[in-house]
Amino acid sequence: MRYFLLLAALWLLSGVAKAAPLPADTAVLRINRLPPKGLLLAQGWRYQAGDSPQRARPDFDDSCWDTPRPAQPRRELPARLNTGIAWLRLRFRLGDSLRQRELRVQVMGYGAWEIYLNGRLVQRAGTVQANPNQVPDPDKLPAVVVPGGGPAEQVLAIRFAPWQSPLLRLATQKQLLRVFLRSKAQVQEQADEQVRAAMSSSAITGVFGLLALLHLAFFRYYPAQRANLYFAFFALVFALNSLLVILQWALASPPLEVALLLALVRALTICGYLWAVRALYALFGFRPGWVYKGLWVGFWVETAFRLFGSKYHSYIGLALIAWIFVELLRLTGRALRRRQRGAWIVGAGFAVTILILVVTIAIVGVSTLLKVPNPLEQRSVGVYAFMELLLILSPPLGISLYLAREFALDSQLLQVKLGEVERLSAQTLAQEQEKQALLAAQNETLETQVTQRTKQLQRSLTDLRATQAQLIQREKMASLGELTAGIAHEIQNPLNFVNNFAEVSSELMAELREAQAAGDAEEVTALAEDVTQNLGKITEHGKRAAAIVKGMLEHSRTSTGERVLTDINALCDEYLRLAYQGLRAKDKSFNATLNTDFAPGLPLVEAAGADLGRVLLNLFGNAFYAVQKRQQTGESCYKPTVSVSTQQVGRAVEIRVRDSGTGMPESVKAKIFQPFFTTKPTGDGTGLGLSLSYDIVTQGHGGTLTVESQPGNFTEFLISLPLN
Repeated sequence: MRYFLLLAALWLLSGVAKAAPLPADTAVLRINRLPPKGLLLAQGWRYQAGDSPQRARPDFDDSCWDTPRPAQPRRELPARLNTGIAWLRLRFRLGDSLRQRELRVQVMGYGAWEIYLNGRLVQRAGTVQANPNQVPDPDKLPAVVVPGGGPAEQVLAIRFAPWQSPLLRLATQKQLLRVFLRSKAQVQEQADEQVRAAMSSSAITGVFGLLALLHLAFFRYYPAQRANLYFAFFALVFALNSLLVILQWALASPPLEVALLLALVRALTICGYLWAVRALYALFGFRPGWVYKGLWVGFWVETAFRLFGSKYHSYIGLALIAWIFVELLRLTGRALRRRQRGAWIVGAGFAVTILILVVTIAIVGVSTLLKVPNPLEQRSVGVYAFMELLLILSPPLGISLYLAREFALDSQLLQVKLGEVERLSAQTLAQEQEKQALLAAQNETLETQVTQRTKQLQRSLTDLRATQAQLIQREKMASLGELTAGIAHEIQNPLNFVNNFAEVSSELMAELREAQAAGDAEEVTALAEDVTQNLGKITEHGKRAAAIVKGMLEHSRTSTGERVLTDINALCDEYLRLAYQGLRAKDKSFNATLNTDFAPGLPLVEAAGADLGRVLLNLFGNAFYAVQKRQQTGESCYKPTVSVSTQQVGRAVEIRVRDSGTGMPESVKAKIFQPFFTTKPTGDGTGLGLSLSYDIVTQGHGGTLTVESQPGNFTEFLISLPLN
């Protein structure tokens, strides 16, 4: 939340900053007063690469040196200033009031340096070399004392070697060197500020750590409310961020690689805000959409820009946080409009945050316009620290109170329901005891009645089994009747061929005898070849008729359940034609389009051919029945179509039987595999066909039989048989 305060303050102060032009660069920097936080010596510097001890002398001529601003980001400085050893010199003149005071020079940067004041070495940090190995911690170095009553014009010379590391890209946003001129009291105030910041971070770490543990416990005991888990992640990220602030402050002299990695981890605080948004989605029962996904995309974009050292990552981060804050407000407002229970608690947390932001912007704006000290900067009274802590904690505390309230209400509701359950249990126990007494009194009577009824049920069960066996046999006979009709129609074709070729062969034999009597050898030979061809045709169609009869016998005999390697493509093709011819034997006017798509090279499947044939015959018969019924409705441009296809899917072979018939609604589809269920008129079906087919496929072959249908459009059965 502190980003919002910073953004508001920068926006208000931007106009003033633009109105106050920077002084022109001169040979001597004149300093007449110190700002409340000290003066950043950003101008007047001279720079020269290379190394020479003469450059520390106050009278050294540096007029031909470059004039950089070392307080700029590293990427904006000359390339030579970022590598190797270089010298920086600043000539400054203190006003009369400052000249008599004892001042402090604080140097902060990433590298090693030696500081010379008026030609005298006053501070050394690290070892100045082309690539310093030990990088000092600027915040822990003592300030350089500028004694009062010194010369009017003084020279500050810095021999500097910048830090070089693979992590240099992460530091391109950092300034190469920052030099502050402060009074003794300002230096002490800065140290006190760091202590107060560490104490504030400790308090934030404790609060958010407790919130994380509390909501993890809530989630442990009530996993259905996942908002507790998301909010625990949010609190954990903030606790870790504050802990890293304390750790970075507490380390006496961490390597800069460690400091940058800690800063990078702290930059991932935005991730915590994303978990807070996710917690509100779960809390109010809203479904995350493209906005939430866009926030995560923005987070990773900002992280990538940060890793590659882009100057735009801070702007992206501020925009992303503003977007997150707007989304949090939008979700809260939406919950308030829906009058969701307890949403006002979350809204109150955000209201406190907005109020603090408005008050802060107003105070900063008024103090800036009136050119008076900002009262919020008087941290001795702790106002700023208290407002910052309240700004950070108000929204999460509101969400936490909401979750705690929901948990408490759910617990109360459970207690009420538990009491009701106990009351009902006691009532049920009393009723049960009363029933037990009644049952004991009637037990003897019931035992006698049960004995009699058992005998009756046994007889009924025997009759039922006999009836069931008869119905199953009837279904088999009905299937056999359909098969027989198809076979009779199918066998007529080879018989016609046999009769026709036999008759033609008789005529050819008569002609052959005449040619033989006339002594025409060539004619005899030609007629003999024709007779031989006819005999071959008679043999071929005779075998075809025999195969059809054999298939009929296999279908009619009782199945032994023995499974052999079976060609599924041939089986489907055979029974499709038999079912079609069987229906045409009953209705000569019926015609349908048969589509087959058999996978070539389909492996053989261990199956009981007769049983699987019954399944296919039943499915084909139902398909032709459905398309015939739809055709009879007189639908224009309708073409009855029955399709069968096979394919191998993994370690299974699939058979699909599809028709363009009337289809079936969901209520019918849910019952079609139940015994004795049928949609056909009375006398047209037993209702056992699909039930037996289901048992043959699932129990007899270890496969599956499923159906998909769309009323008025199609029905498709899918048989899946495993490959051994």
